[in-house]
Amino acid sequence: MLKSTQKIFETAKQCFFQHGYSASSIAMISRYSKVSRVTIHKQFSSKEDLFRAFIENFLLEKDTEIQAYINSPGMFWDDTSRFLAKRCTEVFDNIPSTIIKADLIHAGQTYCADLIDKNRVKTRHAIGVKLQQAIDQQQVCLAKIGLVVEDFAANIESVAESIMLSSAIQDSRQTLQKTLDVYKVASWVERS
Repeated sequence: MLKSTQKIFETAKQCFFQHGYSASSIAMISRYSKVSRVTIHKQFSSKEDLFRAFIENFLLEKDTEIQAYINSPGMFWDDTSRFLAKRCTEVFDNIPSTIIKADLIHAGQTYCADLIDKNRVKTRHAIGVKLQQAIDQQQVCLAKIGLVVEDFAANIESVAESIMLSSAIQDSRQTLQKTLDVYKVASWVERS
């Protein structure tokens, strides 16, 4: 059962990323995966359930990055840039068009809002933990910008998510990096 589920998820990803949520179907996923529709329907009652399970599985796989990020001995902004680029932009790297990206974002917001909210909370918490470590090590100072750790972490995550979800931004990784560079300058620790 696990092997067929993984095969279904891999094929669903290909179908969703190549054709979009709306154009993909259980029949298409069945045809490409060579797993019968009956088998797929035994595991997932509908395309919406399959999509939701696919997103949940994807987000759980991404959770392994959280602890690695928190435990990384590197500089806060370098680690945070890599973490957010992987966590936020990597999912859309292989999507061929902005129309398909927009379709998938809409489906995610429609069918997976609670999963996305949980992911958002985990990401903000991880940034907050790493940020507090950076403050303790005098890598970052929030006094100049008047924010507490939780608010700054939420702001960073929100901006990264907005960049990722924007269909108007051509190179989301570069835009994210430049935006984080602005945050870095704003939170610079002046040495005396």
